[in-house]
Amino acid sequence: MIQARTLLNPFKNVPFLAAFAMTLLLALISVIFAEQASAHGYIESPKSRVYKCNQLININCGDAQYNHNNLETTKGFPASGPADGQIPSAGWTSYSALNAQSTTRWDKTTMNGGPNTFTWYLTNPHATTDWKYYITKPGWNPNQPLKRSDLELFCTYTDGGTTPPKNVSHTCDVPTDRSGYHIILGTWDVYNTTNAFYQVIDVNLINNGTGPQLPSVPGNITSIIQTLNSITLNWSASTSSSGISYYEVFRNGSLVGSPAQPSFVDTGLQANTSYTYTIKAVDNNGNKSAASAPAAFSTNNGGGTTAPAWSASQVYLAGNKVTYNGVVYEAQWWTQGDTPGTAAVWKKVV
Repeated sequence: MIQARTLLNPFKNVPFLAAFAMTLLLALISVIFAEQASAHGYIESPKSRVYKCNQLININCGDAQYNHNNLETTKGFPASGPADGQIPSAGWTSYSALNAQSTTRWDKTTMNGGPNTFTWYLTNPHATTDWKYYITKPGWNPNQPLKRSDLELFCTYTDGGTTPPKNVSHTCDVPTDRSGYHIILGTWDVYNTTNAFYQVIDVNLINNGTGPQLPSVPGNITSIIQTLNSITLNWSASTSSSGISYYEVFRNGSLVGSPAQPSFVDTGLQANTSYTYTIKAVDNNGNKSAASAPAAFSTNNGGGTTAPAWSASQVYLAGNKVTYNGVVYEAQWWTQGDTPGTAAVWKKVV
């Protein structure tokens, strides 16, 4: 008797095998992408602009404050990479606050020209092609968005695909033919992805054995106008080869104003109280003078507003009162040198 045999179906387990293969492939892809996504880093010394945001040395940085190791985009700078004006943010819209550029916007690290060490911290090291360092050229405009034509390469380290440790340091010769405010750009090109990490460092570069030329110290702080709750200050203007941007006025050691002109009205004060002031000048390169000699002045004691004698050299603001030829006048707007009784800026107080 011949027994019937059941033929095996060769396609019976195909769905299972296909599902298993797909699961394995997805797992492999997820591992690869997880490795790439976690390959981040930043320059911790000297501290980069975005790292200073994280440390709250730089403020008003937006989302970049919390993502200082995430400035990643296409590698191959300067042929590719972030667009001009977006280099500090690596082209990320959410980090665009980093692209703001002026002589006073960012905290600067003082650095001498010559050998300097740059240290990266890698939250997850990744196979690396190379590291490059660029610096702004002499005569670049620090008040315009940073662009690649502002930068020139001065240092390269090639890894050729090896995986670095978490701390990576490079010693580079920073150019000695320029001084003052400059930006250094560090790039980390990842070997087995299309991306790189971008970090900018704001530096105050010192060369030729001298520091930056500081503005002259404000002097001759005077006040001939005081009210119950305000003190009007005037001082001699400072000078600087790059021009004066503004002044910093300190009351009892605390910054209370940043006027562009050598005069300031300090308001919201207590009556019959003495206050001590010092002033610093800030030039168009962000350099600050030493503080002026302190000067103390007092608000009125309740007897009303002082109406001192008019002075041709004094700066007066709207509301200030003076006495001239026995008559009290009140300024209607900013004035200096305009004679009461003849100039329209002065209104006779009845």
